[in-house]
Amino acid sequence: MKKISKLMFIALIAVLTIPALVNGQEQQRGGSGLSISPTRFEYTIERGEAELASIQVKNITQKDVLAKAYINDFEPDGNTGNPKLIIDSEEQSSSSIKDFVVGLQDFDIKAGETEVVDLPIQVPANAAPGAYYGAIRFTGVPKDEEFTEDDQLALNASVASIVLIEVPGNIEEKIEVVDVSAYLKNSSDESKPGSLFTKKPNQVGIEINNLGNGFSKPFGRVEVGGPWGSGEVYSYELNDSSPRGNILPKSTRLFLDDLEGVSTPGRYTITANISHGRGGEILEVKSSFWYIPTWLVIVLVLVVIALIVLIYYLYRKYSSKGTKSKRRK
Repeated sequence: MKKISKLMFIALIAVLTIPALVNGQEQQRGGSGLSISPTRFEYTIERGEAELASIQVKNITQKDVLAKAYINDFEPDGNTGNPKLIIDSEEQSSSSIKDFVVGLQDFDIKAGETEVVDLPIQVPANAAPGAYYGAIRFTGVPKDEEFTEDDQLALNASVASIVLIEVPGNIEEKIEVVDVSAYLKNSSDESKPGSLFTKKPNQVGIEINNLGNGFSKPFGRVEVGGPWGSGEVYSYELNDSSPRGNILPKSTRLFLDDLEGVSTPGRYTITANISHGRGGEILEVKSSFWYIPTWLVIVLVLVVIALIVLIYYLYRKYSSKGTKSKRRK
């Protein structure tokens, strides 16, 4: 039983690492038993007012199930912006939407059918201005005894919709560009920053901290200047998706984008002009990196060795001549 519970927990966490908050794509996602659409809702709701969220939940198994419904708080992972859901937490986050969602309950869903769940999102009249967020999550539970143990484990993989709500009022919009660096993504999909590369860096990473109390959607232009006065070799628009990716309040997110145009050895400069909110403030941040390929490193080492040998040879040669001249005298 402990083994089954552990497997269920692992499956749950694996499915709940939802990238919808990162890339803003509204696409249908499914576990082994249920699929859900859309995966993201984003609202601006005045205090005392409400919006209606319609969620389509489909049973993609061949058997009837009970869809168990939950509301979970989450927190950012501190890097990609992916949400880390807080399961069975006794403490409710100050940014929780648990008090906003009305009428969420479990429901039966027949094999192959889709149920539309209409949920009023009601903001309390005394809610403080700022950002609120959470996830509406569904898990399939067997309705009969025909399900095998493997079926039950598969059904317990959850699906969820992320809900982002901003309550207007005294919203502070403030960001800080923590770092701008070149990155090298290797064959294991690991991205590492650096200032000196022997292989061509293939990503630019911009780390931004949201210091405000609302959601931040930074944007701007990033330019990469080449060495030896070669001018711009690459440029792109930061967070250029629809809708733009968010940074949760009081959290940091790293935006990684592809980098091209690095070919000639030398020093490159990254210039990022970042704005946010209504675009009134523009933050310019610069950094640089060196690209010195391995073959050039080998050549430079050989040149240094050759110079050392030449200096030693000349030293021995002229030292020997000096000794012979003294003997003749």
